[in-house]
Amino acid sequence: MATPEELVSYRRDADIASIELRHAEKMNVFGDALVEGLHQALDKSESESVKHIVFQADGRGFSGGLDLGNVQTESDGDILMRLVRIEQLLQRVRHSPATTHALVHGACYGAAADLVLACRFRVATPDARFSMPGLRFGIVLGTRRLRDTIGEAAANKLLDRSSAFKSPEAYENGFLTDVAEKEEWQNVLKINVSSRAVFNTEALLRRDSRLIPDTRDKDMVALVESVVSSSIRERIVSYLAELKST
Repeated sequence: MATPEELVSYRRDADIASIELRHAEKMNVFGDALVEGLHQALDKSESESVKHIVFQADGRGFSGGLDLGNVQTESDGDILMRLVRIEQLLQRVRHSPATTHALVHGACYGAAADLVLACRFRVATPDARFSMPGLRFGIVLGTRRLRDTIGEAAANKLLDRSSAFKSPEAYENGFLTDVAEKEEWQNVLKINVSSRAVFNTEALLRRDSRLIPDTRDKDMVALVESVVSSSIRERIVSYLAELKST
């Protein structure tokens, strides 16, 4: 069994902390160990007071989302705990004192797409693709953040669809802040990091709750209520069966 430290790497270079998902053989799915690895990496970034955090991933894609490989044998409580830890992770990223950046390639699904959305700068390759299927099995995870970021109409359009959306559409509706090939990522990152206006803007936004409302408690309550309304395991199993039949 891989440890959190093996699944998530942390590297610091001056004021930038690089956090990389490193479970490529399982498409960097969000299992318990990987989620805890991300929490531990954020702990380090906070203890070192870095100014920037960069998320990226090893392998052919960013992440396949929530790990559903053992859902048949998991209890509703096990699944709830994992989703709570993911929501806590998303909240930490969204409200981080550091400027957060996501560099995405390939598939980026479910909880991983929520992680990207929680970042201040969201850059993806032209062929990256995203999916947010949580509402299809009744989980409210990151829904408010999506609506706050891209607007209600655009959010509803993305949440209602069953197919993935690609980078051009994601950039057009504000889900992404930039689209660039991997070779261009460092230049994009350099521009974002060097912008002193970023710090001033974010400080203002976080001081004024009217601009970035602190809805952490409400978001957690909404998530838990959506999970415990009925057996979450049965809903996910039904969802997976539906996917196989299509």
